[in-house]
Amino acid sequence: MTAGIERAAHAYCPVCNPDPGLGEPVTALCGATHPYWGRRERPVNNCPACEAVAARTEYPCGHTGGER
Repeated sequence: MTAGIERAAHAYCPVCNPDPGLGEPVTALCGATHPYWGRRERPVNNCPACEAVAARTEYPCGHTGGER
């Protein structure tokens, strides 16, 4: 994984991660596992791998972005 993706804002499945606490490890849509940093309203730099997965109708976990 490149340093740019490592520092980018990742996307997470809202069903698999309904209410993560700050610092809890969560797995992003791209497969990267990071401590949760909180949801950003307007991320400056999004992870391109997460964006590609989020554009699909179904995430790798089997959920869709519209589920909650």
